[in-house]
Amino acid sequence: MSVKDGMRRFGVIGSPIQHSLSPLLHRTAYRELGIEDATYERFEVPAGELARFLTEGPGRELSGASITMPGKAEAFALATTHDDTAARLGIANTVLRGPNGGFRAENHDVHGISAALRAGGASRVSVGGVLGSGATALSAAAALLDLGAECLQLSARSPEKLTRVQALAQQAGAEVRLIPWERSSDVLASDAVVSALAHPGAEFLATTWSRSEDVPVPSIMLDVLYEPWPAPLAALLEEQGCRVVSGLEMLLHQADMQLRSMLGVPAPLGPMRQVALAELARRSPCTAK
Repeated sequence: MSVKDGMRRFGVIGSPIQHSLSPLLHRTAYRELGIEDATYERFEVPAGELARFLTEGPGRELSGASITMPGKAEAFALATTHDDTAARLGIANTVLRGPNGGFRAENHDVHGISAALRAGGASRVSVGGVLGSGATALSAAAALLDLGAECLQLSARSPEKLTRVQALAQQAGAEVRLIPWERSSDVLASDAVVSALAHPGAEFLATTWSRSEDVPVPSIMLDVLYEPWPAPLAALLEEQGCRVVSGLEMLLHQADMQLRSMLGVPAPLGPMRQVALAELARRSPCTAK
């Protein structure tokens, strides 16, 4: 089937990609909205190969794509135009092919995080906390700043990787407090916290913190993990009375903005959430909720 058949082709690109929920979410939206001329697939593309994939490989037939790790910086560099958020951070999670063959890069991670936190009750933040140092941590910092944070508390196993997050906060006029990894629980003394840790790091901290009697409890925490759920830190803090937001909510709000950019339509979040939860329960019936 070629581009000339009238179908609009989209997909999610990253590595590893086999467990991504994005195809399920976007296809559910297409079905709910009656969109029959669009498809959405997943593509395994390793680091350093995004440009080649989109210009010479199977991706040359895509009208746009969601970009996950490790391609977010590559997506930004590939594009000739950028939305304000992508330009601000230098990373993107969405690329759109223009009529002249060039690409536009957009960042909807920041919106996904801030929208998920707002839906969880965090309408305004004074002190924000971020655990982690990768691309998602950078977007988390931007989201907390957009929610009004005047101070960011940061902690990462590799603090030297926090320079971009520090620079972002300083450009916004916000105070930065670097918390040593061995005292990472101090980050929890924030109005809202985002854990951008992968499962091994989250599991390590959850085990470490569970042995302490003086771990602070924030009002709300967004854990970017969602499979299996509850994630290690989410489970620990929820037991202590913290409002915990799953990374699935972040993913849903990202998808909403991607649908608006790709097809010009808002996402039917309710049905998308239902099918995603059902799929997570199917994958891990003992832990998913």
